[in-house]
Amino acid sequence: MRIVTFGPPRAEQPAVLLDEDQLVPLAPLLTRLGLPVLDTNGILAFLDHLQPLIEEALTGPVERVDATTTRLGPPVPRPEKIIVAGGNYQSHVDEAAGMKDAPSPSEPLLIFKPSNTVIGPHDTLVRPQQSVQLDYETEIAVVIGRGGRYISREKAYDHVAGYMIGNDVTARDMAFKDIELSPLFSQITRAKGIPTGAPFGPWLATKDEIPDPHDLRLRCWVNGELCQDGSSAEMIVDIPGLIEDFSKVLEFTPGDIIYTGTTTGCGAFQNPPRFLFGGDSVRMEITGLGVMETPVADESAR
Repeated sequence: MRIVTFGPPRAEQPAVLLDEDQLVPLAPLLTRLGLPVLDTNGILAFLDHLQPLIEEALTGPVERVDATTTRLGPPVPRPEKIIVAGGNYQSHVDEAAGMKDAPSPSEPLLIFKPSNTVIGPHDTLVRPQQSVQLDYETEIAVVIGRGGRYISREKAYDHVAGYMIGNDVTARDMAFKDIELSPLFSQITRAKGIPTGAPFGPWLATKDEIPDPHDLRLRCWVNGELCQDGSSAEMIVDIPGLIEDFSKVLEFTPGDIIYTGTTTGCGAFQNPPRFLFGGDSVRMEITGLGVMETPVADESAR
């Protein structure tokens, strides 16, 4: 099942995408089933129970909306937390270090993005005036269904609702401006927390649609030029490992999102570097998760 949202920003409604052209709003469908109308996070919390009921209802007559004439929002418009697993692909660690088989951290890097940075798959990514090194990172975003703490890797998938494409936008110059003075002065949250810096979509594929999330191809084009082409098999810490590790230090809630890392080819490590500016277009594709195409605009031009 493919879950989407539609409607104006900050007022999106959850729906199921039937095909590229048609979506089914979930509010009237749930009402017809005699169930309470839930927001996206509520649907994700009870997805294991709701999904078979929804899929059966979809085989009958349902209200439909033309997906080509309405705005698709982020599949999870109001996550409580957006968690970034930093440096979790070996090829990305190698390119950042400038060496092959660079050492990785002893435990996954845990970084936060503000939850209000989410935008839809075709919304505009705005480059802030403070950055001239805005960078893209194609990532599999894991969406938490059932929350919890101290989740074992053996039970990790019981807490996963599904997967979607995510762009972990990073302003490189805002991250490391004073890093030469001291490692204490890294500004990762400043760099990853810019407004509009978390594009997601176009849909959330429920976990049954993705049998092995560690066997997916990730690609990214900037203005039609292929920049990233890698595999999720490169993950240093796999998805169950990330959930187990992060749940030791925080409590997951339904709708939380985990960025799981990016492959080689980010703009900062191209020769010459290739950063994002107004007029650019970023196209990302991941096996089974669709295509997300995001235009870029300069803040000063708005």
